[in-house]
Amino acid sequence: MKKLKVSYIPPLAIKISILIWAAVVCTVVYFTDEIGLPIGILLGLVAYVAISNMGTTVEFGSGSVINCKYLFYKWKINLDNIENFSYSIGAHLAGSNSYSFDVRFHYNENGVEDCYKLNTKIGREDIRRCMDGESSKLEIMQIYRYAERLYPEKAKGYVQPESIF
Repeated sequence: MKKLKVSYIPPLAIKISILIWAAVVCTVVYFTDEIGLPIGILLGLVAYVAISNMGTTVEFGSGSVINCKYLFYKWKINLDNIENFSYSIGAHLAGSNSYSFDVRFHYNENGVEDCYKLNTKIGREDIRRCMDGESSKLEIMQIYRYAERLYPEKAKGYVQPESIF
């Protein structure tokens, strides 16, 4: 089995890290009164950044199941149940040089369409590689290529990301 680390953070983990940040701030303020507010905010921010930068471990290469783990949260992407999958490069509003390489696995559960998404942060050099047809040098592309070898009929290739405007 192959293991990769991607920068994807599940939405639930983001909410939990914000709650941890708030709990740290409230705890420090409770025990030190208002004097500890700046210290609480700083400690909470350090905890938030540490949890946010953990990344997701992805295991694949044996069978049609891709195992994902973020801290203690685990989920599986069963390629048998996926309708199609694709990849894209997206820009983020967080910064002018903030891009991600996204791999999406679309499925339909009880009439509701949804998707699993794995992504990793990339820079301008990585985008240049993709434009030159060298996207296989990105580690996350290995996940897409593995799924593509198993289910070529479900592979949709590059898909233009939807604009937020």
